[in-house]
Amino acid sequence: MPKTAEMLPDPEPAAVRADVTPPAKPRAKQDWQANCRIQKKCLPEPQAIPACDANVPQRPWVDVVSEGEALLGKEVAVSGTIGLSLLKKTGSGACPPGACCHTLEMQIVLVGEPAGSLPLNGLVCSGDDSALCCSVPAEGESVVARGRLQKGAPGVSKWRLNDPQLCLIDNTPRH
Repeated sequence: MPKTAEMLPDPEPAAVRADVTPPAKPRAKQDWQANCRIQKKCLPEPQAIPACDANVPQRPWVDVVSEGEALLGKEVAVSGTIGLSLLKKTGSGACPPGACCHTLEMQIVLVGEPAGSLPLNGLVCSGDDSALCCSVPAEGESVVARGRLQKGAPGVSKWRLNDPQLCLIDNTPRH
């Protein structure tokens, strides 16, 4: 997986779209040290996200959670764009070129403005300065997520989606 904005020094605390391109030119695999994540296979490999059926409703998650308490604990289907939110970063300062001196844990979320993000509990990425390994592809895909709506952790997100099942939205133009 390519280096994401979160892997740069002092990432923003809010979730960002996973398709944000880092300003620096990415390093080639051979430019990283042997202990870096990019040099190892991701295990388990990310699970492919199946395509959604044509009749799956695509209701933006920011609209659904506006119903709040009425949906608490109920299964909902919401749509959005996959993003990443920083859970934990170890190490500080800048790394020498090709070194991996930070570890990262990222929460896979549905990005939404101005509401922040909707964490998809159980879907995560972990890695270092060179690469992330994720439980599902997390590169800005448009998806429908089905799961149980729960209250989020204070100071993190008001809501979260437990046991999420994802499908890819087909955004191919129809002629």
